[in-house]
Amino acid sequence: MKPIDGDQQCAVDGLRLVAKARQDAAELVTAGQLMIRSGHLAAAEDKFRAALRLDAASAAAAAGIARLSDLKNRPLPTAVSNSDRFYRDWALPLGRLIVVAAIGMLILYALAGLCSRWLVKVDAVAWPAGIRHTMGSAGAFLLFAAAVMAPLFAMFSPFTPTWTQCWVGALVIALVGIGAGALVLCAARGDDWRRWRALLLSLDVVILLGIPAVLLISALSYDVRLMFVHIALTVIGVLLTAAALGQNLRLQVEVQQSDGSVNAASSDYLLARMQGLGTETRRSLRKSTSTPGTTPLSQIPVEELSALPAGKFVGPLIRLFYALRPDLTWRARVTLVDGNRVAINLSRNGQHAASAVFSRPDLHLPKDPDQERAKAQMLTGAAAFILVQLSAVHQKLQEGLYGASQWKSVALQVIASSKSLLAEDETRNATKVGLLAKAVDEDPQNELAQFEYVWAAYGLQLHEETDFGGFARAIYAQYDRSEVSKEKALDGDEGWMPLKIRILYSIVTQWLNGYGSVDAGDADRTEQGKIRDYAAELDRLCDPSKVAWKGKELQHQQAVMHPLARNLLDSLKALLDPLKEGQVTAIHSHEGPPASPRLAYDHACTHMLIARRTDLSAEARQQQMKYAIEDLRYAIVAA
Repeated sequence: MKPIDGDQQCAVDGLRLVAKARQDAAELVTAGQLMIRSGHLAAAEDKFRAALRLDAASAAAAAGIARLSDLKNRPLPTAVSNSDRFYRDWALPLGRLIVVAAIGMLILYALAGLCSRWLVKVDAVAWPAGIRHTMGSAGAFLLFAAAVMAPLFAMFSPFTPTWTQCWVGALVIALVGIGAGALVLCAARGDDWRRWRALLLSLDVVILLGIPAVLLISALSYDVRLMFVHIALTVIGVLLTAAALGQNLRLQVEVQQSDGSVNAASSDYLLARMQGLGTETRRSLRKSTSTPGTTPLSQIPVEELSALPAGKFVGPLIRLFYALRPDLTWRARVTLVDGNRVAINLSRNGQHAASAVFSRPDLHLPKDPDQERAKAQMLTGAAAFILVQLSAVHQKLQEGLYGASQWKSVALQVIASSKSLLAEDETRNATKVGLLAKAVDEDPQNELAQFEYVWAAYGLQLHEETDFGGFARAIYAQYDRSEVSKEKALDGDEGWMPLKIRILYSIVTQWLNGYGSVDAGDADRTEQGKIRDYAAELDRLCDPSKVAWKGKELQHQQAVMHPLARNLLDSLKALLDPLKEGQVTAIHSHEGPPASPRLAYDHACTHMLIARRTDLSAEARQQQMKYAIEDLRYAIVAA
């Protein structure tokens, strides 16, 4: 071997030894750092000094010794030092993470709100609540994950991207995207899926671009591929959230004067009307023979309604805040042009949905010298317009409209049947009948208006001239051919139940009032069977042990009506069935005072029906009249 070759080999061996010494020194430094974390400072110092002996130029070993010196000179831990360290090592990073994630969530949420006007058409029928909530929850989760993972990965790098994670990400994109598309097609009704073309196309684009970018472009690093997964899932989250927000029922109302100023009192009145439209419906024909309680036509939950606040200073700020709210889907602006004219503009997701201009002559309303009552009538018409427009999209609201699809019919029916919207004078009843007739003319499918018209028409007659039997036949003839008695009013559809209960109660009570003969054999047996069936159905609907209603209003009506329905069955039995002498003298409808004056009056009627029977002795009839007088004394306050 030549001398020069030996020198080269020596240099190579020397470099190898230096490299090994540096590697050993680095391992000793790492071991020393671990010992510092475990609190073994002396052992850590030995490691660092051993590392310096192997590699005198090791900056890491020198830094370790300097850190040990600092730790030895540092005073014992105190509450203040521990709190400072906790704030520096934990609170400050987590605070920054939360702030950045919250800002990101707000931005993505606002972006979803802006996209809703593009994805959801103004006339698109809202999906069933279950599907809408599922997609909204999935979208919100994806937005939350996107807002949290972006700063989390950048700050803490919790894992190292690998090919397996890219595969999992591509699979998640496919499952979420295809699942969302399937839900959209499932939620669409008939040919309405075409209204959701933008949403379906967007999901397809995300899937077709996201998956190839993650799996097929080999030039991309794993970090970049996972970034595409993050972006694709974020876009899907924005699309799903936008679709859910665009179908909300949340409504904001605003009433303004002709000069553009907000009328706070009128806004509050309209808001109350939107919640309780129809709750002032008066009792039918006679106070003592009509069903108590009413149910609003509107099924809009109170938490979905809001009014735009007024005020010179707070108003503009609140107006800006509401304008930026992405979950506020519907906005209604009502302008009181004057005492006789109103203009309405309804928008959905910032896009014009419907508008109307109407006046008192358009609604066939008579002149009213009370300007406030006239304004209330016009606002009631505005509430009816908004409600009917919403019901075309949110079909759940149609349950309380009883078949009505024309807003003028609803407005006329509510105005005619409300205590506060017609003047109390000698023409009130005639005006009411005229308005209800117009309501039926506007919309013959408005079942509530039809029955209100029949009740009001018979109510014009004097009490002593009323043909109660004919009135009962008119009601059940209308009932038998109406939708209230058919499939739409089955137990599963609670929206029709208040009207059905009211009709059945009126049929039985008016038939009892018109039953002229005390001999059951003189009455038509077919009609008796029909009335018994009506009373039995009424009792079933009002019995909590047989039918459990979900709605609070219906539950309240059921509780009030149950004893009245039971009393009607007792009345029919007392009138039509044979009774034994011993049973009659012992019969009393209740023990102790009745639950209410109303029920006491009905009990008195039952006793008088028994007292009218010719097959009873004078003593038995006298006892029944005594019971009736006792109940009437309690019920006199209701007269």
